[in-house]
Amino acid sequence: MPVMMTPSKKDSGEPFAKKDSDEPLAETKILLASDSERHGSSIHRALEEHGFAVEFAGDYEHVDSLLRARGYDLVLLEVTGEHAVEPAVAAALRVKRSNAGQFVGYLADASLGTSGLAGDAVFPRSVARLRDALRRAIAESAE
Repeated sequence: MPVMMTPSKKDSGEPFAKKDSDEPLAETKILLASDSERHGSSIHRALEEHGFAVEFAGDYEHVDSLLRARGYDLVLLEVTGEHAVEPAVAAALRVKRSNAGQFVGYLADASLGTSGLAGDAVFPRSVARLRDALRRAIAESAE
């Protein structure tokens, strides 16, 4: 089961690529996908405004092709409700089968943290809390 808001360290190494820059937020490439275009677009804009380098894939189906074509340090899958758990987990499993070391986190309400989400972390969907949780996770990975 994923950890709430804090990425777990995998035996194979750090969850994100190490960065030697003073700008870890802008250099950490994030791929965001959501079951809701409206919610996902809102989170995408807010994260960019806070200095994150993030691309919005739209739905979960586009994650695989974008990940192969461009590569990302983090894959974030927003889950707006129970109806989206199964498709989000399916996307995460496809990513992990392709690259077991790829960091996959979920953006989900705390109530969904025990719904079988299979990934590295569960982050809050609140943009203000998400921003701080991602900054902590990125800073920890750079240590």
